[in-house]
Parts: sequence; C-alpha cells; structure tokens
Amino acid sequence: MRSLDPAPRSAVRPPWVAAACALLAGACAHAPTARVANADAAGRMRGYIESSRVTDLCPDPGKRAAEDRCVVTRGFDYTRGETVVRMYDPAGRLVLTEHPPGADVSLTPIEHARVEALMRVDARTAPIVNRTGVVLWAGGFVVREPGDRQCNRRSRCVRAIAADDGGNNVILHSVVDLMTDRVVHPFYEPAGGLSAGHPGKP
Repeated sequence: MRSLDPAPRSAVRPPWVAAACALLAGACAHAPTARVANADAAGRMRGYIESSRVTDLCPDPGKRAAEDRCVVTRGFDYTRGETVVRMYDPAGRLVLTEHPPGADVSLTPIEHARVEALMRVDARTAPIVNRTGVVLWAGGFVVREPGDRQCNRRSRCVRAIAADDGGNNVILHSVVDLMTDRVVHPFYEPAGGLSAGHPGKP
C-alpha cells in the first residue's frame, strides 16, 4: 500500500497499515514500473498497463534447454476491463495469453497518481484529504463485490485510505474506480456504517 502524500511525516508505516497488509499477502509490495503506461491528456487510464514482468519456467520445458526461461507479464487492460497474463518464450514470441477471471494486479505508479488526483478534486473527499497533515494510502486492496454495480465485473476499484496524526488515525475510507475514472464510494466502510469523514457521522 503506497503513501500518496508528497511529503509524508513519517516513513514508517503505522501499525494499522502493517496489519492490513498482512491480510493480503504481497498487496503492499511496490509494483514494478509499468512497461506500458497509457493515460489520455486528462490523465485517465487508457489501453493496457503492465504491472509486473518476471521470468519463469516455460510451459514446455522438455523441449527446451535447461537454462531457458520464459517471460511472464501481468497487467490490466482498460479497454476490456480485465487482467491480462502473457507469456513470451526466450526468443520473445508470445506463447500464451490468459484473462483469469477475478484476478487482480498491483497498481503502477501512474495508477497511484491517478487515484490521488481523483481523491483530491472530488468535491466530497477533497475537503478531507487536502487538509494539512493528512496522508493517503491506496492500492493495497482491490474492491470487487457481487451486487455492487460500481465495483463488480470489469471494474478497477481500489481502496484509498486517509489518515492524520502521522498516519496513525484513519479518518476516511474511499473507493476509486479507475475504469470509470471517479470516486465511486467516497465514504466507504468495509465493516458497515460510515467512515469518520462522512458528514452524517457524529
């Protein structure tokens, strides 16, 4: 989960962030730099954005030299609204393409920046996240809930969490959908009820 504050008051994650990361193994690891990073003039995500690129065993090791490795890429296709997994052989030829249903990939730096921009300009969240001393984290949790028309299939909904007191006091949970390029749940509370920042909460 990456801090979106341009100048965080502390480089140490508060305990609640560490605990949240432990619930979703690897979710808070830094996403590799995207090999393809598409955004239009307004900053909205477009096309395919690669999240990771690793080497792995090829699907036909018996036909290859022992040292041969294939390259596996994972990313999100904003045209189709799907995660895409591709495998390339050592010569760079595409040998496998999959669209695993329900699979998610970590956010890239360009996606993190877009989440921050949307949170800072939305009329409902801006008065909270733009306060002095408030930090933002995003991208550690992808939100996909059956029955939620905003964050179901073909969405790219991610949690954004705002906190003050050096990041120790959570004041707002929100959900941003990068597919539709907007804050879809400004006052989101996973356990039910309202986030502390909701104007209707005492």
